[in-house]
Amino acid sequence: MAFIVAQGLPLPVYLQRGKVGYLPIDLLLTPGSGPVSGDPGTILVTLPNGIVFPEDGTVRYIVPKGSVNPTETILKEASFDPKTRVLRFSNELHLNDDSDQANGFYSVSVRALDDAPLGLVWGAIQVPGPKPEVKAPLRIQVSLQPDPTPHPQPVGKNLIENGSFGSYDFKKPGGDWYDNNGTEYAKQLQNIAPWTVGKYTGSGNWQVSKNGPDGLIDVIRGEGGRFPVDEEHAFTQGENIVDINGKNTCGFIEQTVTVDPGVTYELSFYTGFHFLRERDKPTYLRAEVLFGEQAVPLACEDYVQYFNGQAFESAKDAKDAKKKLNEPGWRKRRLRFQAPSDVRSVTVRFANPGYAGFNTSNALPDGDTGMLLAHLWMSPVQ
Repeated sequence: MAFIVAQGLPLPVYLQRGKVGYLPIDLLLTPGSGPVSGDPGTILVTLPNGIVFPEDGTVRYIVPKGSVNPTETILKEASFDPKTRVLRFSNELHLNDDSDQANGFYSVSVRALDDAPLGLVWGAIQVPGPKPEVKAPLRIQVSLQPDPTPHPQPVGKNLIENGSFGSYDFKKPGGDWYDNNGTEYAKQLQNIAPWTVGKYTGSGNWQVSKNGPDGLIDVIRGEGGRFPVDEEHAFTQGENIVDINGKNTCGFIEQTVTVDPGVTYELSFYTGFHFLRERDKPTYLRAEVLFGEQAVPLACEDYVQYFNGQAFESAKDAKDAKKKLNEPGWRKRRLRFQAPSDVRSVTVRFANPGYAGFNTSNALPDGDTGMLLAHLWMSPVQ
């Protein structure tokens, strides 16, 4: 039995200073795990600085509408330590067991103090006990005003250059592509300008490559990718895919983008399962927007994606690595951020954290763990 814990939508939660909001939490099983029926379980929530669990706060377990028996239950076993900002609650777990309590989510009351730090603040969600540790980041956007509704939509041209990865240079004239398990990879790339390419080496070190992308990330010819239909920003002929993994590395790409102070932007992109990865193991990606010499995060999200195994013509095809690229399970992701009043450029970075993440002394990619990345777009919202 293996769990996945995550903050539910919306991401991040918007919370006005001095006001109460609700933090959704999802607890899921990894693919291939058997059902859980009534086993006790505990979740720890470390709230960010300036965020508290109200004195009259509640933790609710909600089986949503559309289920066999939609219900909402207030959990009695919930305690909050204001010194550590840790909220602890317990419940009987019902996951994939076909009961009327199966596969609900948790809704936690939270309040932003009157002097809570403005901007994106971070906490953590944890399921204690299992090895490896089951943990996920928690994000709350603290503001002076409530979250605007309806949400504005992105407008204007794409501010990301070469977001299609269709522009690249080989180290030698007439460079070529080579076959990798039935998929075409670019051979001896010089660059995918204006993207900077490198790898994470551990202990907070991001090493920029002086010899091009080879071995750090890979560019895959996109013609066989069966890209989805995007009604906002259509895919075009000649778009390619970046394999953020490279040759067993925690590779990354980044570029600097000019922004207007105070303006809100949306970064959207597609992720897919790495076609060489074993089907029962996850792939990873971090997307973040940073500013300043200290690389302060304006927006950041960690993604975990499993092989979805759909649309194969036969069971034999489902086990064939050559077929996996055709069904990477493309998913559109979005990050929104507001440029600070004194900031005129940001860095957009996509990286493979591996299974250990970036807060360790060593980079641990663990094989082909990086996701496939495609169709990057960034524009202001109206």
